[in-house]
Amino acid sequence: MTLRTYGWVQNPSDFSKLKLVVQIFDSTTKHYENLRKKLVRTLIPFEDIKNNLISKLDKNVEEFSYLELVGTSKDNNGRSPKKRSDAVADALIQITILPQNANTSGKRWTDNWTSDGYLRWALSLNFIKHDRNTDICSITQLGKAFSQSENKSDKETEILRKALLSYPPATQVLNILENSSSPVTKFTIGNQLGFSGEKGFTSYDEQLMLDWFKNGTNEEQKKIKSDIEGTSDKYARMIASWLHKVGFVDKLSTSVETRNGVKSGFQLFSINARGSHALKQAHGSSKNLRVKKYFTWEFLAVGGENRDYIRSRRAYILNFLKQTSSFKQLLKKLRQIGFDDDEQIIKNDIQGLINFGIRIDQTGNKITLRDSFSDISIPELNLTNELRNAALDKQKVNFINKTGLPMKYIELLEIAFDGSRNRDFEMVTADLFKNVYGFNSILLGGGRKPDGLIFTDRFGVIIDTKAYGNGYSKSIGQEDEMVRYIEDNQLRDSNRNSVEWWKNFDEKIESENFYFMWISSKFIGQFSDQLQSTSDRTNTKGAALNVEQLLLGAAAARDGKLDINSLPIYMNNKEILWSGDFS
Repeated sequence: MTLRTYGWVQNPSDFSKLKLVVQIFDSTTKHYENLRKKLVRTLIPFEDIKNNLISKLDKNVEEFSYLELVGTSKDNNGRSPKKRSDAVADALIQITILPQNANTSGKRWTDNWTSDGYLRWALSLNFIKHDRNTDICSITQLGKAFSQSENKSDKETEILRKALLSYPPATQVLNILENSSSPVTKFTIGNQLGFSGEKGFTSYDEQLMLDWFKNGTNEEQKKIKSDIEGTSDKYARMIASWLHKVGFVDKLSTSVETRNGVKSGFQLFSINARGSHALKQAHGSSKNLRVKKYFTWEFLAVGGENRDYIRSRRAYILNFLKQTSSFKQLLKKLRQIGFDDDEQIIKNDIQGLINFGIRIDQTGNKITLRDSFSDISIPELNLTNELRNAALDKQKVNFINKTGLPMKYIELLEIAFDGSRNRDFEMVTADLFKNVYGFNSILLGGGRKPDGLIFTDRFGVIIDTKAYGNGYSKSIGQEDEMVRYIEDNQLRDSNRNSVEWWKNFDEKIESENFYFMWISSKFIGQFSDQLQSTSDRTNTKGAALNVEQLLLGAAAARDGKLDINSLPIYMNNKEILWSGDFS
C-alpha cells in the first residue's frame, strides 16, 4: 500500500496544462497521440523507460503508476543531478508540462516536483483517481468530460466550476470571502483555511507582514511579496486564483507607502455576484439540490509523524457524523474503535474540518453535518499508539486545557523544536506577542537586524528566536550578533547601520529602558553564561524564554494575570519561569 498526500496544492495554476495532464489518461485525445508518436520517443533518453511507455501507449492504456507519471530526478547517466538543470525527463507529466523558460532555454520538459504538483491538482479536483493499493492513477467520469471539452469553451468553464464547488477548500475560500465586509488578502483567508495548529497549515499575521513590508529594504520587499507566506497562505493564494479564473472571485491591486516610496502591496480578493450565487446554489436548500463534496482520506492531513493517525481519526469523525448528531455518541463511537484522544482534540478536529470546507453546525452537545459526501475509504492501518507521538499529543492537550489558546499558537510547541521551521517560529511568536500579550510587535527578519521587536511606550525588547530540536546552548557567534544589535540601538548611527531598524521603537522610550531576549524550544548547557556575558558587554539586561513559558505568559497576559508593563522586572539575565507568579 502506498500512502501519498494530495488535496492541497501550492503552485500549479494553469488550467490548460492541467487539462493536458488529464488527457494523459484519455487515449482519444491529440495529446495522448502526441505522447505516443513524438514526445516519449524524443524527450526520454532512457531506453527501458521509453520502451515501457511506448508499449502502453500503443495499446491505448489509460492508467499509469505514480512513477510513470511523475518520475524522478536524474541526469543522463541515471544518477542524481548535481544541479536541477542537469535533470532529464523520465515520466509522462514531465514531458507534458512545458517549463516557463521553454522558449529561452529550449528545454521541453519540467521537473518531477512540478509534475507531482499537477498530479495532486488533478487528484484534488476529482479529474483523476488514485488506487493506494496499487499506486495506479486513472481518469474519472468528470475528468473524461474535462479532457474532451473544447479548450476555453463554456463547457470547459462549467466543468471547472463544478469541480471547484465540489472541492471543500474552494468552498471554504468562497465562504470566507462571502462573509468578509471588504476585500481581503491571502493572509486573512489562510488564517481560516485548513487544519490550524499542525504542520502544513501555518498562516502569518496580515498586519505583521504589512508592517514588515513597509519597513523592509527593496530586496526584502521583493522577497516578502514573492516568497514569504505560511503554507495555508499559499493554499489560499492558489485557490483564490483558480476561483478568479473561473469568474467567481475578483482581484484588486493595492498600493502601500513604504520607506522606499509607494509600492504595490498584497493583492486583495473579493467574491463577486456570480461567485456568491454559485456558493448559494452549491449549498442548496435541500439534500437533493446540494453539491456533493469530493475528498478522500488523503486530504485530511498533510504532514507530521501523526499524519495517518490523524487522517483516519478525522475520516471516522465524518463518517460517524452521518450516523449521529450527538457529540457524546461521537466520542463513544471513536472510543469503541480505539481513538481515545482527549475531548478537546476531537473538538479541534471538528473545527479543522469546518475550516477545511465541510459545513458542520455546533450547538452545545449537538453537531449537525450539513454537507453530503460519499463514505470515506479508510485504509486498514495498525493505528496503535506507537504510530503517533503520544508525548507531543499529551503536551498539546495539556496546554490547550491550561491556556485555552488557539491551536495556531499551541503549534509553537512543535515548531520550536523543528529547525527547518525557524521562519514559522519567528512569525507565530511575533503574532502571539501582538495579538495575545498585547505588545507592539514588529518583524524585522534578521540579517543586519534582529528577528523582531516588542515594545510599549515605556520600554523595548530586542527579540531573537531560535528553533532548535535539542535545545539552545551557548553560542559565541549568536552572542556577538545580539551585542551588535544592542549597540546599534544604543548608538543609532546610520553610518554604522544604514537600515536604522531602531526607528521602529516608540520614540518616547528612554535609553535605559531597552532589553534583549532569546526565545527558543528550551535552553541547555551554560546558556546563562551567554545572558550574563551579553549584559556585561552592553550594560543592558536581558532574559531567555522557552516555548512553554512563552505560551503560559501569553495566557496570563490575556487573562489579566500578567501586566505586560511589568516585563522589565523579569529582565535579570536569567531564564524566565513564570511558575507561581499568576496565582
